[in-house]
Amino acid sequence: MTASNVLDWIVALLVCWASLTAIFEPSRGASQCDMSTATSSAPQLSPAAPTQAELEEIIRDMKLHD
Repeated sequence: MTASNVLDWIVALLVCWASLTAIFEPSRGASQCDMSTATSSAPQLSPAAPTQAELEEIIRDMKLHD
């Protein structure tokens, strides 16, 4: 086995481990976020809907990146 092949396996295993960690432990981070927003007395502002010009700009940028 070559060194680059071993490195590929190590990277793949680290990515799998990170993905599985994120999948099986989301409740810990979510509960902390829910606690802070539930105890906050500040009103929650919903994000403003993008204007037509902003939508067209986003679409144009997406087409440029393809």
